Amino acid sequence: MNLTGAQVITTGSGHTCAIVAGGAVECWGDNTSGDLGNGNTTQVSIPVAVTGVTGATAVTAGTSHTCALLAGGAVVCWGDNSSGQLGNGTMTSSSTPVAVLGLSGVTSISAGAKHTCAVLSGGTVECWGDNTAGQISNGTTTPVLVAGL
Repeated sequence: MNLTGAQVITTGSGHTCAIVAGGAVECWGDNTSGDLGNGNTTQVSIPVAVTGVTGATAVTAGTSHTCALLAGGAVVCWGDNSSGQLGNGTMTSSSTPVAVLGLSGVTSISAGAKHTCAVLSGGTVECWGDNTAGQISNGTTTPVLVAGL
């Protein structure tokens, strides 16, 4: 494998990502929805750098999307966004990282198949994305496109 210095690793349905030196994130595997965050949708079998991500302290992968927690408490996500799982207010997939709106002071993140949740510094939880089974816990089954709504 062409990966050294890995600090954290996560796996999605068909892709894998790792935090390496300096908090950069590298991913490989299926890239149909921009899962690898490198600006295209070409599948690769060796790690490629996620565009513009440095200072990552955590990374989590859903089925076809990935999110990184950055030093300072911001979160960026990339890949499939068919259920709003990128948290940027749209349902348009992105092959490069986009900021999750409505978040600050994040201390940890975790992705489900098509949704993601974050723990904030005060201990509250914010989730966004697919909500067909009520997994966002807001009393509805409507997708949530921005954290905190």
